[in-house]
Amino acid sequence: MCAWRARQWAAIRPGRAERRGGIWGTLAAALFGVVIAGLYLRTGFGYAFDFTFATVIAALAIPLIALIVALLLTIARRLPRMATGMMVGSCVIVMAAWGPPQLGIIMAIVVGLAEGFLGATIATFVTGAFSRASLSKKVITVLLCLFAVGLNSGLVWLFMHQGSMEKLVAWHPPAASLPPGLTAPNPSENGPYAVKMLFYGSGTDIRRPDYGPRVAIRTRSVDASDFFKDFKGWKRWARKKYWGFDIDQQPLNARVWYPDGSGPFPLVLMVHGNHNMAEFSDPGYAYLGELLASRGFILASIDENFLNGGLFHDPPKQQAVRGWLLLEHLKLWREWNQARGNPFQGRVDLTRIALMGHSRGGEAAATAAAFNRMRYDPEDANIRFDYGFAIQAVVAIAPADGQYKPAGQHRWIEDVSYLTLQGAHDADVSSFLGSRQWEHVRYTQPGPWFKAEIYAYRANHGQFNTVWGRTDAGEPLSWLLNLKPLMPGEEQRRISKTYISAFLEATLHNRREYIPLFQDWRAGRQWLPDTLYVNRYQDSSYVPLASFEEDADLTTATAPGARIAGDNLSIWREGRIPWRQGDRDYNGVFLGWNRAAGAPAAAYTITLPEGARAKWGLDSVSTVVLSVAALDEDAPLPGKRNDEGKTKQEKSNPDRESPDFTIELGSSDGVTVTAPASLFAAVPPPLKEKFTKLRILDSQAYQKDWEPVFQTVRAPLAAFRGDGRFDARELRMVRLKFDRTARSVICISGVGFERRLSYSAK
Repeated sequence: MCAWRARQWAAIRPGRAERRGGIWGTLAAALFGVVIAGLYLRTGFGYAFDFTFATVIAALAIPLIALIVALLLTIARRLPRMATGMMVGSCVIVMAAWGPPQLGIIMAIVVGLAEGFLGATIATFVTGAFSRASLSKKVITVLLCLFAVGLNSGLVWLFMHQGSMEKLVAWHPPAASLPPGLTAPNPSENGPYAVKMLFYGSGTDIRRPDYGPRVAIRTRSVDASDFFKDFKGWKRWARKKYWGFDIDQQPLNARVWYPDGSGPFPLVLMVHGNHNMAEFSDPGYAYLGELLASRGFILASIDENFLNGGLFHDPPKQQAVRGWLLLEHLKLWREWNQARGNPFQGRVDLTRIALMGHSRGGEAAATAAAFNRMRYDPEDANIRFDYGFAIQAVVAIAPADGQYKPAGQHRWIEDVSYLTLQGAHDADVSSFLGSRQWEHVRYTQPGPWFKAEIYAYRANHGQFNTVWGRTDAGEPLSWLLNLKPLMPGEEQRRISKTYISAFLEATLHNRREYIPLFQDWRAGRQWLPDTLYVNRYQDSSYVPLASFEEDADLTTATAPGARIAGDNLSIWREGRIPWRQGDRDYNGVFLGWNRAAGAPAAAYTITLPEGARAKWGLDSVSTVVLSVAALDEDAPLPGKRNDEGKTKQEKSNPDRESPDFTIELGSSDGVTVTAPASLFAAVPPPLKEKFTKLRILDSQAYQKDWEPVFQTVRAPLAAFRGDGRFDARELRMVRLKFDRTARSVICISGVGFERRLSYSAK
């Protein structure tokens, strides 16, 4: 066989003349490339320069590359083939274990060198070759051994230590500006009810004993085949073998915490997100189930682990199914509430329903709220919907957004209250995606609804679920995460307990005394862990004055007839609001100022349209509402570029001030009143994060160490002081006067008014 291969190779092997011809041919091609470069480089210095530059580059690059290739071929020719193959194969396995190719290749090289040198030097010592070697080889062997030991020690230290507190912002809101704390009962403390628990499910689950024969209520399966038309082949077969059921027999499983009482009680469904399907996620919300049941809610933690990744990844297009299954669970509860002998007969208040989710589950909760009002699946009218449940509220914990877009469009949900929570140190969903869904919640009529978002510094993704824990990536990637800044898991869950409990109390129990917690997080600071928070709030009475989406004209506003003007601003532009990677797909206005000594203050003025008071019902109980985010940018002096007018200290100091400015209101009869924005809310400086232990990984995986997060500034018209001549009903102008912070750059996502709520509370 070997002789046959040799004869075949000899027959086709190029001779010396052919090899020389090949070299001259490729050199001719390179010369042709130099000619093309000289003709079309067009540096502006003329053809002589362009041809010379292209020729020099080719003359340097070709010999250098030739030397490198010759060296590699020489090394490869001298290496034992099988041993080299084993080493390369081992490095490939190391690379595959680390996942992303950019990281995997680096780790394969580093680990390959560390272990290869260590193994080679140990073998030299053990076999006796070291004692027979010359002095120079002994020195080289010892140095290589020390290098390998040091490299291995460095890797162990890198993987084992918790990280650093680098980049953490030390700013805190000024104590003098803190509002009084709420006097309502602490929502994170247990209520008056004793808590009971049961499981419902298929009764035949081969992987989940909780949903096996001992379930309290047996449930039917549902057919998801129409959603999974493209899920075929060995991957579908493997999942069926693992779970014991196919896509046409999706189980309806859940664990339920409920109050020991006659009810009826509001119903809350909670669903987890994507995680390793063999590490079950639904038990991780027991802390919420026990709390909420003690306070008079029924909470069901839904099992959707069979849609998760782990066995050859997750099924395609499962994001829509996650939301659809929530509605199928609600159908069960509607039946049970009327079924004689069922443990929940007459105990469920189906006029008060909330959906909650974490990660992909947060997106699923919003999807279910959207599907609830549709008659058909947006992408297949053969899938009919017939739900129409009284969903009053949606909670999304660190949600995904955009993984599923119904018919390719943003998912709008209407006339529900919406709460989203996000950890600033979330290394999985590293951008505040729930903030985009927040923008896509709208109110079509007066009602008790409101939407709020909470951004918590030093909170991560996984600690909202007790199963997921402190690491937001699987091993070995988690060994590189910077875990030191994270708050303890119990503290992080105190955030979710406080906000979720207060939200459900306000929306399902009509405990409106908790709403100030969502308007300004500082009102509930006595209940929360000591960290930084940013919050945005809007209710159904909100009227937009400027949302910066109407057109490309900087001087027009959303409200027809309103006008905008800017004075002495060094930055004034509208555009997409960025995230760490990409943007939010909606606009804001970017304003920057850098006030020189003696110069007039910059200002941004919005003039209201004629008849605004009569149309919007503005009066002394109305509120001006701004959503403001500080940016990690330098503002040049007016009329100069961004790189001009900066001192050395400005360029090297990464810390930013909390931006403050004056809000000035003017009436149609010329009376003006003012108040500092800090009187109503503290806008934090950019909150920075370091997600991994290595800066290069942060820059590659997360790109930026911050992103804009919006703080709502709610300024009641009655709070503006004047000489008594200002009539809020004659409001004509809102001006932001940048006279309280010397320099800053901010983004505003919206300016508008909240009016007196006109609905009647039940």
